[in-house]
Amino acid sequence: MPSYPRHYATGEAMPPTVPGKLRLYSMQFCPFAQRARLVAEAKGLDYEVINCNLKKKPEWLLERNPNGQVPALEHDEKVLYESLIVADYLDDAYPGRKLKSSDSYQRAQDDLIVNQFGSKIVPAYYKTLRSPPEGRDAAVQELIEKLSVLEKIMSKRAKPFLGGTEVGMVDLMIWPWCHGLGSFPVFKAVLEKCTTLKKWIDSMYTVKAVNATSMSPELLGKFYAGYQSVDAVFDF
Repeated sequence: MPSYPRHYATGEAMPPTVPGKLRLYSMQFCPFAQRARLVAEAKGLDYEVINCNLKKKPEWLLERNPNGQVPALEHDEKVLYESLIVADYLDDAYPGRKLKSSDSYQRAQDDLIVNQFGSKIVPAYYKTLRSPPEGRDAAVQELIEKLSVLEKIMSKRAKPFLGGTEVGMVDLMIWPWCHGLGSFPVFKAVLEKCTTLKKWIDSMYTVKAVNATSMSPELLGKFYAGYQSVDAVFDF
């Protein structure tokens, strides 16, 4: 699993930028930020990661993204933020294999998957992760129901990836939360039911970019156990 630089907090000076060097402002446990790192790794880009403490945000992060969120991209005074926008820009603006389909209809279908994943599955994922013991079974069942649509799509399209024989943008954009499904014990029943999804997850672990950006279950567990605290720990 990867080793990440420390997280910068309020009051700390920003590391100086290097002319011509692509920079991603990130947080090592943030699934939205992982989207950008996945694309950068999949395309073999030369880039640097500057991690930010999202509980005590450095002022210079807010200057680059007024929302104070990650990822944010900076390259020679060009600044972008929002994970899907950053991911698309990296794919469009830099050389290497294009991660989005060259077919217009396929691209639209892929965008639908990512959109529905974000609006339906991600909320159910966090509801399950944060549910009290007495409400967990119901939350797990709801998540399984939300994933059933994705299961049907994967049964038709995953060869072994949604992008085909090679991993595509659609795979990378839903991966961070699917990695979480395989990392937290609370989701064990989900993967026992969603066998097609489990097979796809296993295939994703053969992808170099996935292994270069995914945290170990132990680290994820440590982080999420304390994230609700004001003094949440970002560096382990």
